[in-house]
Amino acid sequence: MKIEPFLSTLGCVLGLAIAMPAQAQAPASPGWYRGNTHAHSSNSKGGDSAPDALARWYREHGYQFVFMTDHDEVLTDVAPINALLGRRDWFLVLPGQEMGERLLRKNDTPGDLHINALFSSKVIWPDKAGTTLAGAIAPVLEQGAMVQINHPNYKWSLKPSDLDEVPDGALIEIWNGLPKINNIGGADGKGEVKPSSEGFWDYLLSRGKIVWATGADDVHVLKGEAPGAGKAWIVVRAPELTSAAIKTAMAAGDFYASNGVTLTDIAADDTSFTVTIPGSEAGPRYTTRFIGQGGQVLAEVAGLTPSYRFKGSETYVRARITDSDGRYAWTQPVFRDGRARRVRR
Repeated sequence: MKIEPFLSTLGCVLGLAIAMPAQAQAPASPGWYRGNTHAHSSNSKGGDSAPDALARWYREHGYQFVFMTDHDEVLTDVAPINALLGRRDWFLVLPGQEMGERLLRKNDTPGDLHINALFSSKVIWPDKAGTTLAGAIAPVLEQGAMVQINHPNYKWSLKPSDLDEVPDGALIEIWNGLPKINNIGGADGKGEVKPSSEGFWDYLLSRGKIVWATGADDVHVLKGEAPGAGKAWIVVRAPELTSAAIKTAMAAGDFYASNGVTLTDIAADDTSFTVTIPGSEAGPRYTTRFIGQGGQVLAEVAGLTPSYRFKGSETYVRARITDSDGRYAWTQPVFRDGRARRVRR
């Protein structure tokens, strides 16, 4: 097993003396915790900052948790980082790994598949000769980790049907902060049209899958004039800031994704689905689209408390909130076709 050390020289020398930086944010409001599920330190090719420096950036910028998801068959040890920077109800570093796989498809060209194993405990060695999606996911599930499908439009190499074997409870990045990831999809002018990453999500939901959406940085570069952190995130509703509580909430879909819009509540009952957005008359204006089967827009509502009343024919309903500055938040779907009974809680 290749588990990498993390501490920068400064961290090694000062140890716990720098565990409480002056810039640290106050604890999160009880119940809502902001985090990033995709981050690369200098233990990854292309990463420019030591793991402790990377974690410190997130702690000092209002996040309550971050996953270390180094690639190149590295599982960064988060225990020393938590000893240095972690604090109950303030900040938590969680383990993970990104694997790059050559996806084998019947009668088609190979695809380029990247998967995060979140909450992982041991290194996963990708099959360089190529594997099926089920083969790539199996070792993640075997250790009780969560599967996240990363940036599905990277290099335009995947199509939605390549993800047919995604298991219930998986995550999919619908917004990735790196350039050249093609979050919104596009056409090549020769007849090929690729959906947005959000469209991949709707494809899976429309096939009866239980899949939750994430936004993430995929940060490699912190130094210089254009740091890659703070581009997209998730906000998890959990009773406490612990690994077990965050994992349980994520498995149940009790969180939302965002690249700039904040929500204060998401609620659904047997009759309706309501989102609450903080704001004022002088602040941004918001438009919420409630979206269902096949990515169809079911309703469009303006204001700070948009609500959708169920008609009875929906299989799922999710909400995408857009502000007047072009930023988004995405709720998880409310399932109306019975599949919610399969959600792990």
